[in-house]
Amino acid sequence: MSTHLEFRPEFPPLVPTRQRLTSAAGLGTLLEAFDESPLRAPFAAALPERISPRSSGAYRLGLIQLASFLQGHDCLADLERFRSDPMLHEVMKGETVAPRTTMGDFLRDFEPENLESMNGFLAVQAKSYRVQLEKMLKKAFKPSLAPRLAIDSTSHVQRGTKMEGLAYNYKDEWCLDSQVIFDELGFFSDLELRPGNTKSGVGASSQIRRAFSSYKFSDEKYLSADSAYCNQDVITTCLSVGAKFTLTAHQGTTGWENHIPEITEWIPWTYSNDEKAQAAEQGQTLPAVELGRFHWRPSWNEVLCFPVVVKRMRRSEQLSLLDGEWKYYGVITNLSLAERSYQELIEFHNKRGNAENFIREEKYGYDLKHFPCLELKANHAYGLLAMAAHNILRWISIHDNPSHPRFAKGLRTKFIHVPGKVVSHARTLVLRVSEHVFKEVNRLREALELKPYSSPIPEACASG
Repeated sequence: MSTHLEFRPEFPPLVPTRQRLTSAAGLGTLLEAFDESPLRAPFAAALPERISPRSSGAYRLGLIQLASFLQGHDCLADLERFRSDPMLHEVMKGETVAPRTTMGDFLRDFEPENLESMNGFLAVQAKSYRVQLEKMLKKAFKPSLAPRLAIDSTSHVQRGTKMEGLAYNYKDEWCLDSQVIFDELGFFSDLELRPGNTKSGVGASSQIRRAFSSYKFSDEKYLSADSAYCNQDVITTCLSVGAKFTLTAHQGTTGWENHIPEITEWIPWTYSNDEKAQAAEQGQTLPAVELGRFHWRPSWNEVLCFPVVVKRMRRSEQLSLLDGEWKYYGVITNLSLAERSYQELIEFHNKRGNAENFIREEKYGYDLKHFPCLELKANHAYGLLAMAAHNILRWISIHDNPSHPRFAKGLRTKFIHVPGKVVSHARTLVLRVSEHVFKEVNRLREALELKPYSSPIPEACASG
């Protein structure tokens, strides 16, 4: 007989228990960090008023929906899982809400002024977390207090037909569209949910103003965007709020390619030793890249003049026969080129490449691929609450590992999806977890400026 069949696994039987068990023991600390922070008040102020005795107020409902996103729920129906969780029952002082009735009605209560206020809250939340990280992290990991924001849009493909705002976009996708602003740390500052056929750049001016609303004109701050945002509205808005910008040049609105012959001096791109070593190891030849500059005067203002840094890369011999010897890429900016080289400017602008990762996190980490409501404004509210939860998890993630922050899935596994037991001790309810989890949570609480939990209660002293 084959030795491959010698092993037989052991299957212990299931037995019932009256002990109060939870699978989300770590969720309480994250909610406590939010509730104890100065962000509680502006968050509550942005929510629509709720007077139903079943809801216990708008703040409780908002906190429950934040908890749902933190937990990793995929839809409103998943809120049913909270209704039998003893830990959430204690935190929320009673049974959590019915998904489709109470929470659905709450999302539909959001009016345009609430959506505007929630976006304002995201901007305040993002800045607050930057300031706290700068205060608490070690010197090597302290973020700059000057935010580097990026704006971009993405589609959210839907399968229904009755949802408000669904339309075909230029990719022939049946979808909604969102336009978001986030910083280099991954904090979201603004989100607009729009009909699916809305073009990138529409409404960007208002979003940029909101995202920078908690900063003074004189504060150092930056915005980067692709060519869809290279237009008069975005440029004048950045100038009016005191923001430095780098925008991928758009031929249709600037005609920048027509000015390339004006460049008389081209500077070679400098590759790092690591890039050279990696190319040699892979048997590749690094492409010839050169940088130049000219000045562009917009037709809508005779006084303004902006430098345009042009990067050109030599094409392969085969492609050069079809498309010319060089491939060009331009960046328009109001940054001083006396303080940084052309290459430094291009590298600074290219850091917005993290946009794809953060947008992917928006969709897959919080399931904003799909939306739960028929009304566009209710879905907008749902997306804004998801981004508030994202900011909380991103804040936790940077504290946990500032050099390589985890995305939502990995962080939930470590800090939220933790088994625990609700027990009573000296007329006080406590949550019992493993010793390893206890130490990890206490380390996190210190980073979040929360009082660490005291030494564990001996097992023999607790009853469940």
